[in-house]
Amino acid sequence: MSQRFNGKNYLTVGAFILAAGLLFGPLTVKAATTVYLDLERSVIYEGDTFLVKMKISTPDESINVVDGTLIYDINKLEIREVSTGGSLFTLWPNRPAFSNDKGILSFVGGVPGGFQAEEGEVLKIFFIAKSEGEAKIDFLDGFSVFLNDGRGTQINPWLRPLSLNILQRPPEIPVKDEWQVLIESDKNPPEPFEIIISKDPNVFNNQYFCSFFTTDKESGLDHYEIQEGTEPYVVGDSPYLLKDQKLRSIIRVKAIDKAGNERIVEIPAIYPPLPFYKTLVFWIIIAIVTVVIIILFWIIIQRIKKKKNESE
Repeated sequence: MSQRFNGKNYLTVGAFILAAGLLFGPLTVKAATTVYLDLERSVIYEGDTFLVKMKISTPDESINVVDGTLIYDINKLEIREVSTGGSLFTLWPNRPAFSNDKGILSFVGGVPGGFQAEEGEVLKIFFIAKSEGEAKIDFLDGFSVFLNDGRGTQINPWLRPLSLNILQRPPEIPVKDEWQVLIESDKNPPEPFEIIISKDPNVFNNQYFCSFFTTDKESGLDHYEIQEGTEPYVVGDSPYLLKDQKLRSIIRVKAIDKAGNERIVEIPAIYPPLPFYKTLVFWIIIAIVTVVIIILFWIIIQRIKKKKNESE
């Protein structure tokens, strides 16, 4: 399923450098951090759907953001799906988006607290081998990583593209679909999460909204659906502007992974409607009924007295 490509980058980086005076400008350094593409299969036939993992190695530096674009040969390859399942990056200011017409995959991912290790996974990319021949998956210029140093220092990592050879399929070899294998093996819902109600002058014009966040370790998170009270679920994202600004509705958020597994979390209404017996309308009705009963009793008593007087 092709997703709309969005080339916007929501991150801007600046730093101060002190060298023979105070200079303003971006701080960029070459680093030992390496981003590379890992193909676990040794043989790929045309028609196969195969997995390429984008990985990062940063043993000497703590990083917290990766921002980049991949390019691939559209005559030989087509992206079937991209999954963040199992990624060390849990925040996606720009979720992975690809265009098979242009042969590009772009994203911005972040990891709170930083990451430093010999190896970590960034993305799972499932390609379809369209035709036989040599194909290359490469990094577009400007692929960047940012250090977890409190200043957002940009580094230019070493980049290792991937070249592969797609073979003509022998008649006796069945088509392999690694994406379908992953989907069928994923029986677990996304991770547990919380819903938080907030209000901020800088967000949604100081109206109430809810925030939520979770991850999925296998096929990856697909989307969220939100329900207020008995209204139907709607597809949305965090932060989500609440329609019920009086906070009288139960709020449910459904997180759905790419295999269709779902987890529903709900929070009760902050200011639930009062029970009818506690409302002003209820007591007005009680008062009216009481007055009517009193009047009826008075009329009955008066008639009894009148009849008694007439009989005497």
